[in-house]
Amino acid sequence: MAQSTVSLPEEEVYVQVVNPVSLTEDYLWLEVSVVSGNKPSISKVIYMELLDRNGISVAGELAKLENGKVNSYLQIPPELSSDNYLLRVYTRISPYISGEKGVFQSMVSIINPQKPPVIDSSPQTEVKDLPSYLNPGYIDLKDSLIEVSLPLPGARDISIVINKASPLDHLDATINFNEMYTTGTSSNQDLIPELYGHIVKGKILESVIDTTEVFFLTLHGHQSHMFVDKPNEKGDVYFDTGNFSYFDYAVIQSTRPDEQVNFILSSPFWEETPNENFTLPVLKLSPRDEAFIKDKILARASHQYYLAPIEIPLAPLPFQYITDYSYQLDDYNRFEDMATTIREYVPMVLVRSQNRKTIFKNFNIPYNLVFKESPLLVIDGMPVFDSEAFANFNPKGIKSMDIVNRYFYINDLRFTGMVNLSSYKNDFGGFDLPKNALFITYKGLQKPYQFYAGSEATNKGSYFPDFRSILTWQSNKEIDANGMLNFTFKPSLLKGNFELKVRYRAGQNKTFNTANYLLKLN
Repeated sequence: MAQSTVSLPEEEVYVQVVNPVSLTEDYLWLEVSVVSGNKPSISKVIYMELLDRNGISVAGELAKLENGKVNSYLQIPPELSSDNYLLRVYTRISPYISGEKGVFQSMVSIINPQKPPVIDSSPQTEVKDLPSYLNPGYIDLKDSLIEVSLPLPGARDISIVINKASPLDHLDATINFNEMYTTGTSSNQDLIPELYGHIVKGKILESVIDTTEVFFLTLHGHQSHMFVDKPNEKGDVYFDTGNFSYFDYAVIQSTRPDEQVNFILSSPFWEETPNENFTLPVLKLSPRDEAFIKDKILARASHQYYLAPIEIPLAPLPFQYITDYSYQLDDYNRFEDMATTIREYVPMVLVRSQNRKTIFKNFNIPYNLVFKESPLLVIDGMPVFDSEAFANFNPKGIKSMDIVNRYFYINDLRFTGMVNLSSYKNDFGGFDLPKNALFITYKGLQKPYQFYAGSEATNKGSYFPDFRSILTWQSNKEIDANGMLNFTFKPSLLKGNFELKVRYRAGQNKTFNTANYLLKLN
């Protein structure tokens, strides 16, 4: 089992939706906070998804929580129809443990210019009270920047967003958690909090479960890692990926390599959907909204080509195991098969023939003898159980080789050494993949992105096409000694009404308040 389920904390999920009215292909930016009691949640993964009016998930992402917080995103698929969608944000256990407080829900409006919504010239009737204009005394213009000083005594955990005001910003959508999920939020599965990283759940489809069978999960992305576990009595297998977060697909094998793996990976997302009585209001635009839509299209082009989010570089994770010997194969003359390569260059691994099949035996350095059993053979994190295929494999696509000459353990499983190959492109180096293995697309945590390229991008002079619709997004702001919230932002070339949204906690209150103001920028 991956992690303990002795004590499950109640969690409350709070989200500030930066741009609740967006176009297809936009990033839907989210500022997420998860608390347990008065402390940040110990969960390490947050789940975000968009559901259409039929309760079908049309976009979903996982993101890494640090001290209960993350600035994350959903990239809106280009094929979505113009409509209102339901945003849900939660942790692995919060829907089941905390109910309504554990699932943040909000309506977002998505506009696809190629699939426009209903055009209705009648006025919107569901609009709530609109915010008032910010007091001009709180605003000061300095060069190309606007400075704001807003009284906010006792506030903490402050974040601010300024974006183009939309006629859809304040539509009223009734979201009643208890009425939406009338079947309840109880679970017939094991609830395991993600205390170290994402937990991948698999299930054996056999009628008879062998709890001694060992399953190997290899997760592949820019890097690859291997995870090993056994099923429980119900046939569930849990792989705790820990600090290995970013991957695109999975390879599953078992200790019965001659049999096809009868196994599935479960979706990590909450399986509950709103009942048929829940309806989202139909997205309607009027001819008066044409200017707003044109501004959004212009902003999208500006964001995509000039102010696109930048992927935050991540340090590569080291090899999972402590090695005794490592070889960079470019330092040696190349041979056309692995058996010859190991025989010529690796004295601590013996190459032998047994029953007309090539096998390998590692030296056990601590005991100064040769293991009786064969080592674990691995290519880019994927175990290879056919030693003959491994021996005949041409390593021209292999960059390095690591040797483990001692017992090593994964969970409660003991292995007698390892021969590990790493390819140049993390593509198995041209090795033919096992025919009985299972290959599944399975996306890990989203890679972190910086919201904007930085202020330098908008300081290139008047020729720069700065058509931002989101003028600023600032997190973790603090008030000064006089209880004033001070911040600056740079306006874009778009004119008209913008909305300032200030989210904060008042005093020791753990829930968030939101203050909204309009800004007239000409």
